[in-house]
Amino acid sequence: MAQFKKSVLKVAVSTALLSGVTFSANAAEEAAENQVERIEVTGSRIKRTDMEGANPVTTIDAAAISKMSVNNVGDLLQNLTSSAGAAVNTQTNNGGDSSTRFSLRGIGDERTLVLINGRRVVAGGNGANASVDLNTIPTSVVKRVEVLKDGASATYGSDAIAGVVNIITRNDYEGFELKLNAGQSGEGDAEAKGVDLTFGTASDRGNVVVSLGYNDQGDAFQGDRSFSEYELRAYADGSTERGGSSAPPWSNMDGYDGGNVTQGPEFGDWRPYDGATDSYNYNPVNYLQTPSKRKYVNVFANYLLGEFGVLGEVNSFAEMSYVQTVGKRLIAPEPLAPLIFFGTAAPYSPDNYYNVKYGPKDPDGNSFQIDDWRRRMLETGGRKNERDYKTFRTVVGFNGVFENGWDWEISYNFGQSDATERAEGYFNLARVGDAAGPTGWLDANGSLITDADGNAIVDAANGAQLVCLNAEGAVIDGCVPLNIFGQPGTDTAITPEMLQYISGDYNTTELGQNRQETLSAIISGDLFDLPAGPVGFAAGYEYRKESGYYKPDSLILQGTTTAGNAVSTEGGYDVQEVFGEAIVPILDDAPFAHMLELSAAFRYSDYSSFGDNTSGKIGLKWMPTDALLLRSTVSTAFRAPTIDDLVGGAAIGFPEAADPCDANTYGSDAAYEAVKNSPNFANCIATGVPANGYDSDGVEQIPSNTGGAENWGGSIELEPEEADVLTVGMVYTPDFVENLSFSVDYWEIQLDNALSTVGTQSTLTGCFERGEYCDRITRFGADSAAYGGIITVDDYAVNVGGIDTAGIDFDIRYTFDSNFGEWRLSLDGTYLLEYDKHLASETIDHVGRFEVNHDGHFAELKTNFTVGWSKDDWDATLTTRYIDGVTETENGWWTDPFDRSVESNVVVDLQGSYLVTDHLTVTAGIDNLFDEEPPFVFSAFGANTDVATYDIIGRYMYLRAVVSF
Repeated sequence: MAQFKKSVLKVAVSTALLSGVTFSANAAEEAAENQVERIEVTGSRIKRTDMEGANPVTTIDAAAISKMSVNNVGDLLQNLTSSAGAAVNTQTNNGGDSSTRFSLRGIGDERTLVLINGRRVVAGGNGANASVDLNTIPTSVVKRVEVLKDGASATYGSDAIAGVVNIITRNDYEGFELKLNAGQSGEGDAEAKGVDLTFGTASDRGNVVVSLGYNDQGDAFQGDRSFSEYELRAYADGSTERGGSSAPPWSNMDGYDGGNVTQGPEFGDWRPYDGATDSYNYNPVNYLQTPSKRKYVNVFANYLLGEFGVLGEVNSFAEMSYVQTVGKRLIAPEPLAPLIFFGTAAPYSPDNYYNVKYGPKDPDGNSFQIDDWRRRMLETGGRKNERDYKTFRTVVGFNGVFENGWDWEISYNFGQSDATERAEGYFNLARVGDAAGPTGWLDANGSLITDADGNAIVDAANGAQLVCLNAEGAVIDGCVPLNIFGQPGTDTAITPEMLQYISGDYNTTELGQNRQETLSAIISGDLFDLPAGPVGFAAGYEYRKESGYYKPDSLILQGTTTAGNAVSTEGGYDVQEVFGEAIVPILDDAPFAHMLELSAAFRYSDYSSFGDNTSGKIGLKWMPTDALLLRSTVSTAFRAPTIDDLVGGAAIGFPEAADPCDANTYGSDAAYEAVKNSPNFANCIATGVPANGYDSDGVEQIPSNTGGAENWGGSIELEPEEADVLTVGMVYTPDFVENLSFSVDYWEIQLDNALSTVGTQSTLTGCFERGEYCDRITRFGADSAAYGGIITVDDYAVNVGGIDTAGIDFDIRYTFDSNFGEWRLSLDGTYLLEYDKHLASETIDHVGRFEVNHDGHFAELKTNFTVGWSKDDWDATLTTRYIDGVTETENGWWTDPFDRSVESNVVVDLQGSYLVTDHLTVTAGIDNLFDEEPPFVFSAFGANTDVATYDIIGRYMYLRAVVSF
């Protein structure tokens, strides 16, 4: 009988997965003749016999995953049409962390709860993180992925605002499977290779499944694609020009008359600097795809212990996973501009030998002090980061069935991720200041050569060793004077000895950890019978403890290097929760009510960090006929402040932003004069801008302090964010067309009291336009050569504004047979109706837009259309992924702000497989068959496009072989 139940359940589940979203309770009961096992479906804790509840759930099974090239759950989820916003992936180089995250509905990856087998997963990253790194979950262990697109805090607690991703693993696998895969792009880069081995065995009392594997993802560079070879600036007339950084290898620095001068790409005589021609193109040496290596092992086991009285037959179970990911980042060599970029004075002395010999001169031919100097340090080979992440997770527990037929389970879930990040290619600004200061010469005996007055001679003909001098004229031990005036790649380049002094000993190390412990107990069963059926009920208790830390080394802690400065983060909280859920059948086989069912859930949470919270949910499922299902849910959801929100140490970042008080923000002198004459300019002056204005000369990345709310000095205390969520939908499987099903769901989320930051750009704009946030902006004073320029913007965590978003999900599936084989057609999509982000005093509409400073990409329509075919031992799949065009606002110092249209994007993937023998399947595929380039998104940060949304690698070919017994 047990084997019969298992086979019927397999048929039932397979049918549900084939239809995508439809499998009614009545159909399940008829198919299984009341013998289908009761199972727990994502969105409910009550075990039941049907796969379809009142919640909209998208299910992707192992067969569907095998028809893709993805090797981890993160890449799989980012291909869904419900993915939006700016969640990072391994195409994110500058600003990424070698992870892949999923932002359902585009409201943030921290608002999408990730579960494995219905239980929480520890966050991943560099420490004290808020969301799960989905790279740590390989597809080889996945039986199916269920995406609940509904608020679910009443069922699962904090973070389940947009929805839930529940990864169901292959913990009942029997047999042996070896999978080999390899691939590369049409350009010959982005190579990937991997191996996965899974084996399982079973007895009458239990089973064990072991899965282990290794994946190696190669790199690609922006310089190897035409769309990203150069940093491009766009203009309102549709033209573009090559841009870049104002810190080039040929130097950009103060001229004697106040304007900036350069040697130019030709490394010739000093001349006026021209941003249109003399900027440095940093794109080619940046990764387009970051390399990483990942190895992992997973073990799933269960064992029937035996009969234990009232507890019934008691089963023990365990899960264990270990994943190590080593990923790299490479961005262009450091733009060393101590004063303007890093707020540290390091003037080039007129008594510095290299300034005297090679620097710009005044009209009399004399050297002068250079306060603002900028030089791209090509000699370092780039800024390199290597991350080593280790994630361990284990679950142990017991379950069974009481004598009264109620299910029970108790489990302990432990997860820990540890991170080590090392960086090189950065500089000690104090040493840079010494090396750019006055110099002198030692003679052969080691004595300082001086003139008759005892002053060091800058250019001594008989000098044996050039040395740095302090303000008193004494030799600085170990200091090597710096020459930024030479040409990289020649004998005039910065020498290894110069680099060693200012950079070599200042490679940094950062440590981090996320830790999670959960103890839970749950019971479920039938309370009593009503005429329409039994009332299902579930209740439970959960205790969870979250802790984490981020620890920079002393170099970062003290702000010693240009790698940035940050303060340690360490903290934690715990929460106790009780929850309950009921499903009440109201009508069964009645006129116009083949089935009518009401569900309700609640959860009470008591946090050590802020207090308590209560969430609730009500759902309705109505089947007027056995072919039509109507469903709706109304719920409240919440997200508790994370460790980083609460106590995150202050750190500095460099987001792109335009200062409305800066002449460089405007396209002409006349436009800036109008700004200075406007009433708003008084807000600029109040923050420290000179009355006649200032010009940053092309600074586009603004130093910004980020961190937890404690950095406000106790003036702000965080509260949980809260959301109201509504879904209304239908599932229809018409009797007159066999194997056709479709679903349509309307969803609406109203998020209030959002845990976020105001944002650097919004802070600057708010101060300029409304006088808000001005106290968060710190500028250089009148005694500085950069008078009026921004030193930092404070952008710590706050509860601010919210998000109102709504849309429609649709899914159509049809299968049919022909003389040429079996065909599978499917179309799923998301149509975005509303996305308004509310800040303190403004509302920003995101629909159909790319918002660089406001969360990323929000296409109005996204669809995936799949055509599948199989005959005998052959199978083929063609998938067309469509992303609607959007509008972006281009805004830079070279142009006034203007809106431009971003083209729609269509990518076609093709895969074919052949069953060579009963034990060997070979698959070949091409992603982006027609080598479609991503559309230009000039306001995006990196590669002239949105790397979080589009396929940027181009045509990608892969092979896979699966051997199974």
